[in-house]
Amino acid sequence: MTDPNTWVDAYGTRLFRYALSRVRDESSAEDLIQDTFLTALKSRDRFKGDSSELTWMTGILRNKIFEFYRRQAKDVPLLPSDEESDPQNEFFDGRHWSASSAPRDWGGEPARKAETAEFSAALRRCLDALSENVARAFILREMEGLAPKDAAEALGVPPGHLAVLLYRARLRLRRCLERSHFAPEAA
Repeated sequence: MTDPNTWVDAYGTRLFRYALSRVRDESSAEDLIQDTFLTALKSRDRFKGDSSELTWMTGILRNKIFEFYRRQAKDVPLLPSDEESDPQNEFFDGRHWSASSAPRDWGGEPARKAETAEFSAALRRCLDALSENVARAFILREMEGLAPKDAAEALGVPPGHLAVLLYRARLRLRRCLERSHFAPEAA
């Protein structure tokens, strides 16, 4: 294990970027990083070396992020009335895609495009454009990979409402990414 005095220089930037991409607030991300380093310092004798220190600290940070969302859910309940209007009207004509909003061909292999820095920046901008509640749901479920039950619990919403939040997030992100990244000339 490396000297804890070197952790901030060695891992601080990467952990900060990770936290910021999940909580969308620099001050909160900084607080989470401080909590992560403090927890790592207190529990370093339990670090077995089965993974890298960065991986170990990222795991601690993930738990801190979940705690952050759970605390926020208790402070400010997420209610359906807090959300924007249903985007379904914009995308669907009855039960089918409307001609003007059918999914565009993004070209290439989506997995390969998703790994680029340009896509990451576009996704960040699109996530920032979402309401806080919708973005949180997407981040916990899709980026962090939480099970639906756990994500709903962390957000303090019933599973059915989580599904609504995810539905809204996916539609809005698709629209935003098509306009800003994949097919800006067709938007």
